Amino acid sequence: MSEEEIEIVAEELAKVGGTTWYPGRETGPLIRVVSDRYRDRAKIAIEALERHRAKVAAEAARREAHSFASDQIRVGSTVVYRPPGERRAYTCRVEKIDGRQAYLVPDIKVSSGWVSLDDLTRPAGPRDVDGKH
Repeated sequence: MSEEEIEIVAEELAKVGGTTWYPGRETGPLIRVVSDRYRDRAKIAIEALERHRAKVAAEAARREAHSFASDQIRVGSTVVYRPPGERRAYTCRVEKIDGRQAYLVPDIKVSSGWVSLDDLTRPAGPRDVDGKH
């Protein structure tokens, strides 16, 4: 929220509130001063509006994410899944879908191909712990 927004709302609040006389009954050219009281009320009103807009945007994003996921997940799809309570995510393939549940199979990429027999038969030593030979 900017100072300009606060001032605009405070001016409108000052125009509509604070007098017991009907318009035109006041004497003199000065009707009301835009005071800190109006600015404080303007801040409260703007903050409430910003909270409401953030809530609406979060709900829309949640609905969009849910519909996106439901439309895109099929048998054979690849997903990146983080089990509840875990920090690490895993690439998985959707094996089966039953109602609102999907059976995921981890897609584990391991080093494969040609490897030296010496590396396979060499006993593990303390240097192998950190990945160095």
